[in-house]
Amino acid sequence: MPWKVIEFQDETGEIMVARVPQQGTAELITGSQLIVQDGQVAVFFHDGKPTDGFRAGRHSLSTENLPVLSKLLNLVTLSKSPFRSYVYYVALKTFTDLGWGTSSPILFRDSEFRMVNLRANGSFAVRVGDPRVFLRTLVGTQGLETTYAMEQYMRKVIVSKLAQTLPSVMTTVLDLAQKYEELAVKVKQAVHDQFDQYGLALVDLIVEAITVPPEVQDAINRAAGTRAVGQDEVGHYERVMRTDSLRDAAGQPGSAAGEGLAAGLGIAAGMGVVKDMMGQPSSPSGGGGEAKPTMEQVKAKLRELKELLDEGLINEQDFEAQKKRLLDQVG
Repeated sequence: MPWKVIEFQDETGEIMVARVPQQGTAELITGSQLIVQDGQVAVFFHDGKPTDGFRAGRHSLSTENLPVLSKLLNLVTLSKSPFRSYVYYVALKTFTDLGWGTSSPILFRDSEFRMVNLRANGSFAVRVGDPRVFLRTLVGTQGLETTYAMEQYMRKVIVSKLAQTLPSVMTTVLDLAQKYEELAVKVKQAVHDQFDQYGLALVDLIVEAITVPPEVQDAINRAAGTRAVGQDEVGHYERVMRTDSLRDAAGQPGSAAGEGLAAGLGIAAGMGVVKDMMGQPSSPSGGGGEAKPTMEQVKAKLRELKELLDEGLINEQDFEAQKKRLLDQVG
């Protein structure tokens, strides 16, 4: 039985594209009514390809307003020749507050921490800029007919572009805080170009957060909290990671490495860290004096020595000896 009226109403305001009928085709004749709501465009499809399109309003179908479809079907008069077709309704509104995020970590080659797994999330806004291109590519070629499928595809594009853009913006996660804005701009541009070929217009994209693994964040936090005045920041991160390795090895009972560190190697390596903190080489070398440290530098180094003592990397005797040496330097 021929359809007299074809229309689609989205009461949720969240549907990007809808097919009428959902399955198969509808039988239409001349005079059948096509109703298109404000903010919609309706496009007829035949054999998987878009043909005639209609903007908002009520349209009485005829050979005059269906020229492409009439030619494809070789119709002389629609009144005597019912035809079968289906219609896609596309929403032209801007869809906001769409979320994106990494389903699995992005492996980032970091200049300080080697390989780091990063997770990221944010939001974006998009609208259909060219309905015909949109329907011909994502719907017709990709077969994405639900809003959920559309969003999933767009999220994958965003995450893919983020992974490609990260190395061009920064070399280490230590610079992450000051690179957010630049990263967001470059990812937005990369995503915009990709969306454009699918008839989509990216209205906005926000990078809300990029997080590092807990162990890396812990090293960053502790290094920031114990950084000595005037010391090189990157060197301090390396020292924090070194003391982590010493503590972890010394805390493994039964292993040769753990027992060796607990018995003496840990103290020796710990003292190497102490000397490094004091600006001294780990092994004797000839010649050259060093500038006297300031009282503030000595206080900072004493606090770091106390941290090594508390973690069991040096003993009380070592602590007192180094404390005396530091105080003698400013005496």
